[in-house]
Amino acid sequence: MSYALIADLGGTNARFALTPIGQYETQKIRVLPCKEHSNLFTAIDKYIELSSIDVSMITAVVLAIAGPINRELIKFSNNHWAFTRGDIENYFGVEKKVALLNDFDAIGHSLDVLQKNELIEIGKPKLPDKNAPSWVIGSGTGLGVACVIPQTVGASLLLPGEGGHVDLPSATEQEDYILNYLRERHHRVSAERVLSGMGIENIYAALAHRQSSNTRLSASEIGDAFKKGDKLATACMQQFFVYLGRVIGNLILNVESRGGVFIAGGIVPRYQQELIESGFRQALEDKGRMRSLVSAIPIYIITAEHPGLMGCANYASYLVKKLNTNGEKNE
Repeated sequence: MSYALIADLGGTNARFALTPIGQYETQKIRVLPCKEHSNLFTAIDKYIELSSIDVSMITAVVLAIAGPINRELIKFSNNHWAFTRGDIENYFGVEKKVALLNDFDAIGHSLDVLQKNELIEIGKPKLPDKNAPSWVIGSGTGLGVACVIPQTVGASLLLPGEGGHVDLPSATEQEDYILNYLRERHHRVSAERVLSGMGIENIYAALAHRQSSNTRLSASEIGDAFKKGDKLATACMQQFFVYLGRVIGNLILNVESRGGVFIAGGIVPRYQQELIESGFRQALEDKGRMRSLVSAIPIYIITAEHPGLMGCANYASYLVKKLNTNGEKNE
């Protein structure tokens, strides 16, 4: 049997797996901390060693990358690794089929294979149009965004972009304060400055500063305090959910995503009920004359543990089908 080696390479962790060619079920998933490996290839060496598989059994490689992929040297937004497509071909052999995806493009490709029990709808149930565009967005080490355009034949089209770095919206006095606080420190303030692990820390620091306090906590400490009902941590996370709603509402105004908006990443799935009970949906729909348009869009939380890997596996199957169409042998 031949396999595709798939990986979701993030700012903090690299998730590796194998999938039989033509399938999307993942096997032998391993999560390797990026900081423990000097580069991508030492991490691959470790994964192959742990998986006890021969490189000759790998016929395709699909990597999801946390950063832009349309450049010769691949660099990460929040990771020290750097490599070229040629480096990958040299490592595996030029006969292997290689595909590089943005990490949220990979999650976009998972929409075709996610099951109903891996999605939680936020708000009143709405029937998505599976032929219409969708958005994927998620907070973790950074903020990822992808626009998914379904195709009648072949893989969905993923529009390139770095939507996590759009300007941060502000609609209340508290948000004005946070924006000014962060602008003094960073000059330009992107959405990622508040919608990420670092962003939670930034919101907390700004709210503490507003109360004449210099208290700083890590994102995990804020999350723990939030679960325990701490007032400042609760205000921080409530503002985080509102910011997420504002940004998603703006995405919908840019592309009327009647296929739905799908929230992934390492943060929101931990706080499913808290998000549902927050001001998230109200902030999303707060678009004046466009409220009815935005309100009609179905919103989901992706609860699958590794949607990026699922998307890579799904894309690998499309890659194989494309090669077969071109007359190449499926081993």
